[in-house]
Amino acid sequence: MIFAYPLILLMALHTLFVMLGYYSIPNLDSAMHFAGGISLGIFIFGLLGKAIRKGWCPDPGRALLLVLIVSLVTTGAVFWEIYEWLSDTYLGTHFQLTLDDTVKDLVLGLAGGIVCAWMVYISRAYTTRFGTAGIDRKPLESGSR
Repeated sequence: MIFAYPLILLMALHTLFVMLGYYSIPNLDSAMHFAGGISLGIFIFGLLGKAIRKGWCPDPGRALLLVLIVSLVTTGAVFWEIYEWLSDTYLGTHFQLTLDDTVKDLVLGLAGGIVCAWMVYISRAYTTRFGTAGIDRKPLESGSR
């Protein structure tokens, strides 16, 4: 489950930054939300690949896979903001400074998911992980447009 490593690293960094109080460093929170979107996207891509190879679910195809990555990363970002709200409300932390900060965090998580989906789209990772059924990009033949 090598695809889980980026997410594990990000969670370890988050825990370390909370313990050391590093979230007071300007823009660190923004960078972590963007990196969180990318890390969660990699995890989702790997998890879906494993599920398809094991026969647990059908291959969604490249287009739907990209939509799934972005959608599930966005859902993860929403749940992360709920975690921050619960932490602020019941533990007295100050993760959510303002409504603008919360929306910015959601947008950065979404942007990270889009970047991950874009990386999957332009790379050969999809073909390597899911096979080539129905998704081969055929090169243009000379003279045809």
